[in-house]
Amino acid sequence: MANGKWLVTSALILLTLQALAAPASSVDKQLKSNAAALKKNQEEIKKAETKVKELENKEFGVLKTIAEIDHGLTQTREQLYVLQKKESSLKTAIKSIEEEIVHLQENLDTQKKAIAARIRDLYIHGKREEWELLFNLLKENENPKRKLYWVQRLLESDRVTIENYLASIEKQQEKREQLGTKQKEMAELHESKSMEEIKYQNQLLFQNEVLTKVKKDKTTQERVIEEYKQNQQTLTALIATLEKKRQAELKRQSELSSSTTKKKIENEVPIAVGPKCTPLNGEIISHYGYHENKDLGIRLEHKGTEIRGQKGDGVKAAAAGTVVMTGNIPGHGPSVILDHSGSYYSVYGHLGSIKVKEGENVKNCQEIGSVGNAESTNGYKLYFQVYKISSKSAKGQTQDPILWLKN
Repeated sequence: MANGKWLVTSALILLTLQALAAPASSVDKQLKSNAAALKKNQEEIKKAETKVKELENKEFGVLKTIAEIDHGLTQTREQLYVLQKKESSLKTAIKSIEEEIVHLQENLDTQKKAIAARIRDLYIHGKREEWELLFNLLKENENPKRKLYWVQRLLESDRVTIENYLASIEKQQEKREQLGTKQKEMAELHESKSMEEIKYQNQLLFQNEVLTKVKKDKTTQERVIEEYKQNQQTLTALIATLEKKRQAELKRQSELSSSTTKKKIENEVPIAVGPKCTPLNGEIISHYGYHENKDLGIRLEHKGTEIRGQKGDGVKAAAAGTVVMTGNIPGHGPSVILDHSGSYYSVYGHLGSIKVKEGENVKNCQEIGSVGNAESTNGYKLYFQVYKISSKSAKGQTQDPILWLKN
């Protein structure tokens, strides 16, 4: 009867140990995910720092310099956010391990009492050799190999009990080592976080110094306005080139084909009619037309509109069209230009990623990329611009994108 109770106790202990030895918890998975995000962010910050150093050593445009400073600030903010998430996950992991250690200690205490009771029972009713062996097993500083040797000489039920007891000790030791590792990781994390916070404050000071200088220096302000105009002129010239290319292609097709074939080709080109799609749902941070830039203290004419977004938000085609350009545009970073039959072009700038290729026909509301902050002076956003091409020449005129969407 007594042996039956011991076997039941052993089985319960074994089940407990199996539960403790379960696969990695969701907390561990979260920590691995945070570590990966942290590494990626560190790489991005390194790139940003390299660019700022290049700007310091070379004569770059003012807008380009401000954009790189803003990019560095954004990366550091994201780094701090990842560090905070990792800190939260580590706290949860440490608390969980501490609770497991306490639980294991409670199990060990219970098992010790059970073994002590068994020793008393053997002392009273059994052989002296058996209870002495069990008594020696309670000495935690005893050689593990000797313990296993003693276990093999005991009765089957006692052997299972002692093996479970030893497994609990080993499991507790593993948890203590895990706790030590996590605590060390937490200390290193606090140090990294502190350094990033100092770095962020220094970046803010540097940004304020640059913006204050722009506000006070009329020559620098004039440079900013000129750079802004040049960026717009570059984009306008690019649209004109694309339109000339389109017209030349239509002329070539016209010369090579019959009028029926020509109509078929023209009909295959998507047109910007019917309902249009807002490329990004977000706050409009600058409207079409003249705009007072409070950070720079100057008045600028916006040829498009800027919409606030979050990193990775999808950017959609405002209307059906053909992708005629993907690549970097000065002042707007990675961009996509769509050609809409009816001599309209739409531009999508500051993209974090581009998901379409040149020559591809896209549908209304089809995702063409994601929000980024490349060459942006004020964080993650989409630059959205619309051109109406004159029927008499390839030169285009910008239109208010928001009004165009409503037409």
